[in-house]
Amino acid sequence: MHDLSRIVSDNDIIERIEDILPGRTYLVGGCIRDMLLGRVPTDLDLVTFDPVEDLARGIAERLKSRPFWMDEKRGVMRVVLKPEGVSIDISRPKGADIEEDLRSRDLTINAMAYDVSRRLLIDPLSGAKDLSRGIIRLISEENLIDDPLRGLRAIRFSVTLDFAMDAGSCQMIKRNASRIKNVSSERIMQEFVQALGSMHGSKFFRLLTWKMLVPVLFAPYFSSEHGPPQDLANALFLTVIPACQELDGIIYACDALMPGCSVRLDQETQAGVKRSVLLRLAGFLLGLENLENELRLNRGGKDPSYRDSPRDRAAAFCSSLHFSSRSVGMVRDLLGSHGRTEEMLLKGDPSPVDIHRFCEDAGEYVPEALLLSLSRVQTHEALPRQTAARIWEYYRTVYRAYKEDPLVSGSDVITLFGVASGPEVGRWLQAVEEARARGSIRTRSEAIEYLRRFFG
Repeated sequence: MHDLSRIVSDNDIIERIEDILPGRTYLVGGCIRDMLLGRVPTDLDLVTFDPVEDLARGIAERLKSRPFWMDEKRGVMRVVLKPEGVSIDISRPKGADIEEDLRSRDLTINAMAYDVSRRLLIDPLSGAKDLSRGIIRLISEENLIDDPLRGLRAIRFSVTLDFAMDAGSCQMIKRNASRIKNVSSERIMQEFVQALGSMHGSKFFRLLTWKMLVPVLFAPYFSSEHGPPQDLANALFLTVIPACQELDGIIYACDALMPGCSVRLDQETQAGVKRSVLLRLAGFLLGLENLENELRLNRGGKDPSYRDSPRDRAAAFCSSLHFSSRSVGMVRDLLGSHGRTEEMLLKGDPSPVDIHRFCEDAGEYVPEALLLSLSRVQTHEALPRQTAARIWEYYRTVYRAYKEDPLVSGSDVITLFGVASGPEVGRWLQAVEEARARGSIRTRSEAIEYLRRFFG
């Protein structure tokens, strides 16, 4: 544990506003947790017993910013410092004193306050002790019932901090699992995103399974036919969770197999949502599809004709959590291309044209499609990894260069050969790209001659 007084004193922003903080004003919550862990918080939370608006305006004036209401009903204002990438939330207390406020929060490690004027840590629930021992503990079942998202937050912190969960808290979450249905989809999505952004993303699904939250959060994938909850949890642990853990390992070491791949995974499809987050989510949804198929076959059932395709069901699920259309499209395309990708990885020696066509089909999600299928290929042979490395090398060095600098364009096809605008132009361009992939043509003049010979 780190020296909190020293860390607070060394914080540049706190130093600049310390002299204007009223006597009953406290740093609280996550910023205290992060400071004790030796991290520099990007968000500072202040609780004040003075008028919130007066303090927010004073802080904003000192830091040359502007305050605005985050939640006027709850008395929360925010000051954003864009150059520093820091936000300061100023709120009124939830109780008669600071201890009552802290006892109303979610976790003991988030229920600590620091009195800046007296240089005093206030820790009525032994949050510092839990923090030093690596324990996630809910404050009370009453608080959990008051806001059922707190159970999901407990799981998320267990994942992102790699802490163990208190046994009593686990039982509380299990008892109240169904209450998560009353939480808004947007809030649930944020917990998914933060948990799956961790290198231990598969732990999130493992804990959801232990706490019986999977059938609630992923309700479209389950019905009464799946049997008792414990039987379902056992099936998830046997099939779905191991594949998610394998995917975690593959993502962690992806640059060794596919150089530069991690940079792609760090790109965002929407604000705060990395491609690696959606890859992990797609992996779990694919696992649920496979589990459902396996359970149906074991019961001697058939796939009902009315059932949505895996890609459409995944898209509907992600849409229900209010992911952006681009994020939804990525997950949909990954599930839609999985079968083709797995087939490619198991192919003995795919030709350059095979690889080119695969890249066309997978589009911008080639790296994610390869990593997802590698985690599912049921073999320990080196062939799938060698094939994945070969496809990736072609995609990042050859395929993308071809796309950026085509030998002929659609207007060339229309002007030189009189082809009407439409799908036929695309067929001609595809023929040129595949001939280029084979090495049959290399220059613009060779491409035009090729088209004249075969289509003219």
